Amino acid sequence: MNIYNVIILDESGSMTAIYDQALSGINEVLSGIRKNQEEFPDQQHYVSIVTFEGNGIAGIKTRRDRLPIGKVGDFTQKDYRPGGCTPLYDAMGKTLNELEGQISADDRVMATIITDGYENASEEYSGKAVKALISRLREKGWTFAYIGANQDAVEVARDLNIDNALNFDATAEGVCKMSVRFRKAGRKFAAMSACLEEPMAMKDLFEGD
Repeated sequence: MNIYNVIILDESGSMTAIYDQALSGINEVLSGIRKNQEEFPDQQHYVSIVTFEGNGIAGIKTRRDRLPIGKVGDFTQKDYRPGGCTPLYDAMGKTLNELEGQISADDRVMATIITDGYENASEEYSGKAVKALISRLREKGWTFAYIGANQDAVEVARDLNIDNALNFDATAEGVCKMSVRFRKAGRKFAAMSACLEEPMAMKDLFEGD
């Protein structure tokens, strides 16, 4: 069973305030995926990390592209240099559409969006288009999570038809707590996937942790 762990990470200028914590948080999540691979040897975990900043598609960068977790190195300062605006919809639309064309119908996907601000710089995708895309992919069994600061993440997620949502404080402590809960959600996704014969969009990944 192939599991694709997709992280769409805000790299806009406002993330500078929690730069060190964001780096360590992503590496905490990667460590958790490595442990999931060990715990569930029948699964093959892959990782994609996409960052977004600036205006439109030009500011979207694929930092890790469907790599087996065993070949995924930790995130470094070379990978993450915040600056610019927040083309959230373009990042989601581009990443999800490309991934859909690269995997099979039997593969499992957990796509997580992490941002400390609202969309303000997309040029190709609207919120309506992204919502329609997510709705279609959920019907194929994809699972989505939205993690947001400086906003009502639950409300934003609901507007995009995403069931799993988590608010976090844009502070060192807040990012640390968020990364721990994200890691636990990833483990829950792997465990539930092991029990299912077919891909299924999962809910409540942040509950009971």
